Amino acid sequence: MRIWFNRGFSLAPISAAMIAADPTLEVYASVGEGMPTYEGPTETWVEPNLPAAQYVEWAREMVIARGIDILIPTRYRKALSQADLPCRVELPGSIETLALLEDKYEFAQAIEEEPFHLLTTPVATTWQLESSIFTFPQVHGEDAEPCVKPRKGVNGLGFWHLTKVNPTSHLLNPDERKIRVDLYLDAMRAQEVDGPIDELVLMEFLPGPEISFDILAHHGRLLKAVARTKQENGRQRIQSEHPLKDAAARLIELFKLHGVVNVQFRKAKDGSWKALEINSRPAGGVVYGEKVGARIIADWAGLLTGRLTPDSIDRRSIDTEIAISSTVLEVS
Repeated sequence: MRIWFNRGFSLAPISAAMIAADPTLEVYASVGEGMPTYEGPTETWVEPNLPAAQYVEWAREMVIARGIDILIPTRYRKALSQADLPCRVELPGSIETLALLEDKYEFAQAIEEEPFHLLTTPVATTWQLESSIFTFPQVHGEDAEPCVKPRKGVNGLGFWHLTKVNPTSHLLNPDERKIRVDLYLDAMRAQEVDGPIDELVLMEFLPGPEISFDILAHHGRLLKAVARTKQENGRQRIQSEHPLKDAAARLIELFKLHGVVNVQFRKAKDGSWKALEINSRPAGGVVYGEKVGARIIADWAGLLTGRLTPDSIDRRSIDTEIAISSTVLEVS
């Protein structure tokens, strides 16, 4: 059987984990122009930079030429799922659900009644942002600190913790993602001179720690999960059982998710846990669990091909720490 991933994160080790679990599989990956390729997939293709309609026709040609059985898209999901391709197109949820999960405000609204809901305010103008920051202590508490993120997007891009720090802190240590409130507002005003700002969400900054759940789901049912927690020593703890597992299962059920997805929680100042987001794709770090026997990816491959059923997957108990090291690889 032949599986094709278009775009995504850590596709090389994900492909390798699938093939290791079932050597009869051929797993292909495609990347954007200019992106590196790594060993792991059966073959890696470079995608053309095309609008949706033309991309679908290119994908159709690739499916036919390569005999693809299952396409797992991250790019152009809606167009590909509606294109009547000569293969199975595997999605982690309905198109409507996937659009909701990409919108941080809509996601927060959808879980408003849940105990792990994080109060989130949409912001479309600098005036709205400044007004919301002014009333922030009354809404969130005197000790609460604000942060902003793009309303749509992944991987923490555009996140800033708004503080009263040194005015050059965001220049001297940009990785801390801290910027003084007045400087951030000045930047937004300058942006509005050229055109509207991208919509943002304003929320309380959560000090952490952060828990990232890699989850294998089957039509709204959590089959198994591992929680990854970053430790102060730089290591990660990986656990198959965690106090937040029921909360993660609730989110899988609520949004009827399917396949491998990632759910993130972070601890607030008051000790409560808040749901940050759901990534409707495997997280890059999912491969860490594979190294210690989690088999999230391996068993996903079995479910995709019918080699396994939801009741026959591996459910071994895991509680360990891992250290991550860097290696130098020559890439094509």
